[in-house]
Amino acid sequence: MVCLERREVLGGACVTEELWPGARVSRASYVVSMLQPKIVADLELERHGYRAIPLDPAYVSLTEDGPIFFFNEVERTAASIARYSRADAEAYPKFEDLFTGAARFVKPMMLREPPALGSKRPGDLAALLREAGRMAGFSKREVHELVRVFTMSVGDLLDDYFELDGLKGSTASSGVVGVWAGPRTPGTAYNLLHHALGECGGIEGAWGQVIGGMGAISNAIASSARSAGAEIRIDAEVVSIDVDAGAVKGVTLADGTELTAPLVVSGTHPKTTVLELTGAEHFPAEIGEDMRRYRSRGGSVKVNLLLSEPPCYEGVSEEEQALMLTAGVNICPSIDYLERAWQDATLGKPAEHPYVEAELPSAVDSSLTDDGRFVMTMFTQYGPPNEEDWKVGDRERYGDACVEQLGRFAPNLPGAVLEREVLAPPDLERIFGLQGGSIFQGEQGLDQMAFMRPHPELAQYATPVAGLYLCGAGTHPGGGVTGCSGHNAAHRVLKDRRRARRPWNRARAGV
Repeated sequence: MVCLERREVLGGACVTEELWPGARVSRASYVVSMLQPKIVADLELERHGYRAIPLDPAYVSLTEDGPIFFFNEVERTAASIARYSRADAEAYPKFEDLFTGAARFVKPMMLREPPALGSKRPGDLAALLREAGRMAGFSKREVHELVRVFTMSVGDLLDDYFELDGLKGSTASSGVVGVWAGPRTPGTAYNLLHHALGECGGIEGAWGQVIGGMGAISNAIASSARSAGAEIRIDAEVVSIDVDAGAVKGVTLADGTELTAPLVVSGTHPKTTVLELTGAEHFPAEIGEDMRRYRSRGGSVKVNLLLSEPPCYEGVSEEEQALMLTAGVNICPSIDYLERAWQDATLGKPAEHPYVEAELPSAVDSSLTDDGRFVMTMFTQYGPPNEEDWKVGDRERYGDACVEQLGRFAPNLPGAVLEREVLAPPDLERIFGLQGGSIFQGEQGLDQMAFMRPHPELAQYATPVAGLYLCGAGTHPGGGVTGCSGHNAAHRVLKDRRRARRPWNRARAGV
């Protein structure tokens, strides 16, 4: 088996790069939670160097009234909220129970292929009945709440539970992370659930920092693959997936090298795989037409910083300061604030007042720098996905706005910035192949999830081109550093190979 990586750094968007001498940065993806424990165990990733440190609190919301700490324990979070609103503190456990129940329904679906609607195969019918049957154990109330989470806007859902603008704004931001939508857009409540489907260190819903940066995940997977006999090539851009008589015959690289193979599994964006590398002419016409309409826009802007010193937050205790250095620090004053930032991007301009979540990974992992400096990454929104909407100086102004936002709470920050990189959505496309800057390889509306991701004829990872499979975030169960799509695609390949070896199938094929 040969694995081909387009860039000189292995891992797609899950990479650690030395952006500045002696400073190593998780350049795109930045924290871990959704990487499934089964995959960590199956690939023996810890034996191959993977280590994640759970964060508690996972993040802190900076509000004008004071910080709200989101701990892994619901009771501690409620106590932090109670300093500002007793009613919201009492509502918080109920809100968490809502998402815990929804997660119990969704989680089992992550590590198996979605039902194949319309298929008459006994196995596919059984899978469809299995998923439908899971609803039988739910009460009417539970089904009602599940439908609300799947369909409502995150803003409307939060309005049902809370009154504090800062609490609602910071929570709503997780509902729009990585999607081309605002907090009042229907369906964004599901995106909040999507980000709550993981665990770290055996703690459900916890987030963590990876020692060595996010690229350590990719390197551990690569080491596991090599131990199983795989060959991995970097700086090996594929320019075409070669097809003959309806079946793959290999790939051609940018340097002209042709590799022959009866099996090609593509982790690139599904539009790239179908329309550019393979060619729509090798698929039924409706697939080509629908894939051209597959929505892939993103409003995320990644800001990477090198600091001379850590941020020093005002108005907090020494204990709180220590907690805030290891947690993600979230600045989103209200749902309306987030909506205005979204509206700026829809009008084709970077948000004047962006939402910012800042991480200081070198406070957890000092090995990220050689000389005691600090790496900070900011995940922010919103910026327009089209390059023509980014005028000269816009990236610098946007980066300034993000630093200024955090600087209101940590006044030493602007003067501590030594280096900075601002990656707008067009940069995420250019560097990492994320079309439209969509960090999830496609928007995660209900019409582009489960058995419709990225298309009903492609949702089970196999394609109409014999031997060609999809395995990227553009397939079920969607984006994030989960490993799920690769896991599910691999199992589909193995299932198809077992099916092909059965005597009656070989006879049917004329073998």
